[in-house]
Amino acid sequence: MNQIKNQYRLWIDNLYYSFSIQLLLNNIKKNQILLIIWLILFAFVTRTLGDIIGIPYLFLDPEYLSQTDFKSFFIIGVSLGIFITAFHITVYILDSFRFPFLGATPKPFTNFCLNNSVIPVSFVLIYVINIASFQYQLNYQGAWEITSQILGLLVGLLTTILALFLYFKKTNKDIFIELASTVNNTFKKYPVNRVNVLKNIKNAKRNKYQVNSYFSIEGKIEKAPEHAHFDKSIMLRIFDQNHLNAVIVEIFLIILIIALGLFRDNPIVQIPAAASGILFFSIIIMFTGAFSYWLRGWALSTLVIVLVVFNFLLKENIIQSSYQVFGINYNKQKALYGMARLDVLSNPQSYEADKGKTIKILEKWRAQYPDSVKPKMVFVCASGGGQRASVWTMRTLQYIDSITKGNMFKHTRLITGASGGIIGASFYRELRLQELQGKQIKADDPIHFTNISKDVLNPIVFSMVVNDLFFRFQKFTDGKHEYYKDRGYAFEQKMHENTNYVMYKSISDYKQPEEDALIPMLILSPTIINDGRKLFISPLDISYMTTADEYGDKAFRQKLKGIEFRKFYEEQEADQLHFMSALRMSATFPYITPNVDLPSEPAMEIMDAGLSDNFGIKDAVQFMYVFKDWIASNTSGVVFVNIRDSQKDMEIEKNAEGSIIQKVMAPIGSLYSNWDYYQDFNNDNLLEYAQSWLNCPMDIVEFEYIPISMNPNKPSDKDTDQKNRNERAALSWHLTTREKESLRRTIMTNNNQYSVKKLQFLLDK
Repeated sequence: MNQIKNQYRLWIDNLYYSFSIQLLLNNIKKNQILLIIWLILFAFVTRTLGDIIGIPYLFLDPEYLSQTDFKSFFIIGVSLGIFITAFHITVYILDSFRFPFLGATPKPFTNFCLNNSVIPVSFVLIYVINIASFQYQLNYQGAWEITSQILGLLVGLLTTILALFLYFKKTNKDIFIELASTVNNTFKKYPVNRVNVLKNIKNAKRNKYQVNSYFSIEGKIEKAPEHAHFDKSIMLRIFDQNHLNAVIVEIFLIILIIALGLFRDNPIVQIPAAASGILFFSIIIMFTGAFSYWLRGWALSTLVIVLVVFNFLLKENIIQSSYQVFGINYNKQKALYGMARLDVLSNPQSYEADKGKTIKILEKWRAQYPDSVKPKMVFVCASGGGQRASVWTMRTLQYIDSITKGNMFKHTRLITGASGGIIGASFYRELRLQELQGKQIKADDPIHFTNISKDVLNPIVFSMVVNDLFFRFQKFTDGKHEYYKDRGYAFEQKMHENTNYVMYKSISDYKQPEEDALIPMLILSPTIINDGRKLFISPLDISYMTTADEYGDKAFRQKLKGIEFRKFYEEQEADQLHFMSALRMSATFPYITPNVDLPSEPAMEIMDAGLSDNFGIKDAVQFMYVFKDWIASNTSGVVFVNIRDSQKDMEIEKNAEGSIIQKVMAPIGSLYSNWDYYQDFNNDNLLEYAQSWLNCPMDIVEFEYIPISMNPNKPSDKDTDQKNRNERAALSWHLTTREKESLRRTIMTNNNQYSVKKLQFLLDK
């Protein structure tokens, strides 16, 4: 019995004092920043972090050239190989001196990497398992497709690691002797380097870990040398050689990123977003290692100094930090942004004049119907929600307009909304315009649904990594003005590419079709960060959206509701604003599509329209209030077609047991998670009050994206809610095949089909 216990204890000791376990413990103790990066990657691939905004799908379902296949996973594998190698190099530089026995082993760096692979190998295994699970259970891929994808990942990973290790082997053979003769001069030239290395050597004995065995290159478990004698010059050569290798890899990464940035407009170099992110993490790891090693105790102080200098360069505009929209002139004198100018622009005369112009448009629309028939007026309100909302809005408009034989679009007089929803509605409106102009195009063609659901995120993240996070130096011209290529540019170019450039227009190009009542008015209303007002963008004069009428202004003091873009930036050529830039302003998303600055003093900072109203109801009600008398006299009522990317009445979720962190974060977290609910309550109140002053019928037809399971096996009632949540498309600019199919088929759910019939009935009345 004692013998068994002794053998068991010996086995535990051998495991605990193996080089692999001691390296793992060293990483946990000494390299927390590197571990945090690993934990982030683990969380992404296991869908425990970022699932709501779709980050895990970038790893589990990456796209390259609009395909998820061997090539896309191969590129992920290459970037992962670079990341793992960067991890090994960094840990080797920082901590190899703690394991002096390495110097007595053949190929110390290779042995170090093999035994430092507990975390990387665990990650790759978990990653592969999650890829297979995701592709089989949620994308319904077959065995061959899944095998091909996993092979792509592993081939890319192993190819990169082998290539880098062959390089290290070559440098060991060819330049080791040369380095030995120059190393002392190098360290004499840079005293700090010499002090750090010699200090590491001096402390190696007292800081070393007990290691009894290590996993060798031959695949055997070898006994660690007990007494290794180290000559100081040999140690210096080892450190110098591997530091040089690390620097070369860093330089290679930076050159690679710059080279990719130079050809950023070529789809071939637009690698999957996850690969871009992994490369970025690789650079962080390398710089972390360099900072920690060369500066030691001065690392934190140096980092603070670097941040202060960087902040100074940003404040002095030496480094370009702001993001622009395209079409307007940033070189002219900036518009004065203050209350005095706002008061001048918002006046009763402009209010009445603009109201009169819009009434003429409404009368042209009314003339399309017989005098004996009062038509319904439709307001389309499309909610925000990234590409999910964009695709859902497009699918809904295509379906309901086709079912009503074009009647829905003909009755529509106003389109409002936010973010992705307004992009989808704008795309459909443009297709219908071209159809009405006699062009060979069918607005209800399924190809348009396919096009708008194509990936947008890859070029955005790619641009962020190869350009925006460093220095923006590439520019382009729209024919009149010059702008920087950045994430905003990448977003617009990809949207144009996906939609066949049909919206490659300025906002003024829509003025005539809207004035002729050929298409409905579309009002964009992104949020001004400076003061919380809305920025109303339209090719028409719409000052009535920004202020109260004359009676309301006299009755009580009202705050100005918004600013009319065209009038405020008239001197900066506001009419030439690219329509896609206007859509981008309404669809800013933190860190993805950045906030923009407009040419005013102080600069007007713009954010997503959803911050103020994610559903477009406020703007539609404001428009309806301004024209309530005309609507009551000339229509048989108003129909709100609300296209939502979320369920309005959700089940109340059970709160998890509150931890300390949850209790601290609860106030902010609940505010964010319930933001749409707050807006729903306010919008419901607005619509309820509207019934009291609108002297004609008002109906609301809602189309909700409530996904249903695509699994052919009917789930149990217990699992239904969870399975449907898994089917829900993420809030992102990238959709998986499963998510696209979910968005396509959800229009056929019972509640949406009921809404279709209700809309048909209302339009036929």
